[in-house]
Amino acid sequence: MSVFKELFEDMKKDEVGLRSQEIMEIMTTSDLPILLTGAALDRALLKAYREFPADWEQYVYAEKTRDFRTVERDMEYGGDGALEPVAQLGPYPYEALGEDKYTFSVAKFGRKIGFSFEAFQNDDLSALKRIPEKLARAARRTELKLITSLLCNSGGPNPALFDDTVKKNLGEAPLSITSLTAAFDAIGEQKDPSGEPFFVSRFHLIVPPALEITAKNILEAIELTYLGESDVEYKTNNWIKQRITLHVNPYLPVINTTSGSTAWYLLPDPADIYCLVFARLRGHEEPEIFMKNPNAVKLGGGQDPFNGDFDHDSIEYKVRHICGAAIADWRGSYASDGSGSAT
Repeated sequence: MSVFKELFEDMKKDEVGLRSQEIMEIMTTSDLPILLTGAALDRALLKAYREFPADWEQYVYAEKTRDFRTVERDMEYGGDGALEPVAQLGPYPYEALGEDKYTFSVAKFGRKIGFSFEAFQNDDLSALKRIPEKLARAARRTELKLITSLLCNSGGPNPALFDDTVKKNLGEAPLSITSLTAAFDAIGEQKDPSGEPFFVSRFHLIVPPALEITAKNILEAIELTYLGESDVEYKTNNWIKQRITLHVNPYLPVINTTSGSTAWYLLPDPADIYCLVFARLRGHEEPEIFMKNPNAVKLGGGQDPFNGDFDHDSIEYKVRHICGAAIADWRGSYASDGSGSAT
C-alpha cells in the first residue's frame, strides 16, 4: 500500500505522465487475472443461464431455504367452504381448520471442466470461451430433470403424484380432445381435504417431443369435433386453448423408459394449486462458477491462471448449483400413460 500511496502523492505533484506509466506497468491484467477473467466468466454464465428457456417455472411453485436442512411447510385448509344457516338467536357453528404438510430440501449439483495449456493456446475458434454457456445450460437442464423426476419414473407417471385408485387421476388414453375432456372430468371430481370443490383457472399440459404436434393440433385448432350421446357428432369453437398452456419436455422419455413417448401430464397453475415446488438456497439462487487458483508463480513476476497449474499446466473451472424439488399436492393434476387405444 505504501508504494501506491507514494505514486499517487507524486501524481499530485504534476508528475502525472511519468508516474501514470509506472502505474500501468505495475497494475497489468497479469496481476489481477482471476478478478478480471472471473468476473467476466461469471457474468457470461448468469447471462446464458437467465436467457436459457425454463418454461417449467410457469407450473412449479418457487421456494427458498436458508440452509441444507429439510424444510417443512404447512398448508391450512378449511374455513372457506359454503356457510351454514344460522337460526334466529342461534349460535354460530365453529369449524376447525385442518393442516397438511410437505417437505423439501436443497442439495449441491456441480461439475468440473479442465483443459490443458496447449488446448488454450490452440483455441483458434474460441470454443473454450463458450464454457460459461455450457455450464449455464447444464444448470438449467439439472432443474428440468429434477422437475421431470417428480412427474415420472422409469415405469411411467410417478405413483406418488398419480394413481387410479385413491387419487383417481391416472388414465391410459392417448392424448386427444376426448382424453383431455376426461381429464377435466376427473379433476372436477376431486375435492380439497375438507371435502369442498375447488376451481382451477388455467392448466399446463406437459408432453414429450413425440406428442408436440398432436398437442398443438388440439390447442391450435379453430374448432373441435367430438362425439356425444348416441354417437352424435358435435362441433364447437376451440375453447380448450384458452385454459391450457403447452410445454414440451425432452426429459420425459429419458426418465420414463416405459411410456415416455406416449404419456402426458396435466397440472394446475400454481396460482390456484401448486403440485410441485422448486427450492433454491437463499443467497445462492443462481449457478456459480469458480476457477482453480493455479499454484504456479512465474519467477519473473505476475500470476496468470491461463498458464495452468505447476504439475500439469492444467486449467480448471467448476460450476456449483444448489437447488431441490418436491411434491406439495396432487389435487388438480392428471396424467395418462397413453397406452390405451385411441377413441
